[in-house]
Amino acid sequence: MTLQELDLETMLAQIGQAPPTISGSTAALVAAQLGTVMVRMALAVSHKHGSDTDLLIEWLDSILSKIKQATENDRVASTALIETYRENAEPSARSLALTNATREPLACAHLLIELLEALEDAPGNIANSVASDFHGGVELISAALKAVMMAVENNLLRDGAEELRARTSYNRSTLLIRLDAAVTRLQPKKS
Repeated sequence: MTLQELDLETMLAQIGQAPPTISGSTAALVAAQLGTVMVRMALAVSHKHGSDTDLLIEWLDSILSKIKQATENDRVASTALIETYRENAEPSARSLALTNATREPLACAHLLIELLEALEDAPGNIANSVASDFHGGVELISAALKAVMMAVENNLLRDGAEELRARTSYNRSTLLIRLDAAVTRLQPKKS
């Protein structure tokens, strides 16, 4: 059963147990999906009120589909990593699982940053009645991205992650710089 097929109660139970069967990075990506649909709703309502947001909504639907698949990929990779530690797997198997459980959330982080950057021109097209939904969705996506990056950093603290840490250093720092810039540009304007 995929993550998308789980009901909310089951998902929450799987996140909230020890050991979890849904990792923190996957949970964060579910939150990012919620933020994305909040933004989509604000764009759709604004479109009904005359804003030209239909192309952005279409693009948002496309990237949401990619985020859903990336979330599932992250779930599979993080579950495999958890299993290697639970089963005290061979170092080579653990290293491969660690690489995958780091690569997948990084790929997701790229999708989320792409999403936030694409929304930078949207606030001017958002109806006042749904501005809080738009900005709340952006905040949820931003927080999810930060949580995903924390999971990556946690993976990179593990024994044997030195090479992976070096290989992803530039990528990780660039994502965080882009996140700060996008969040700054998406802040609600003070009146």
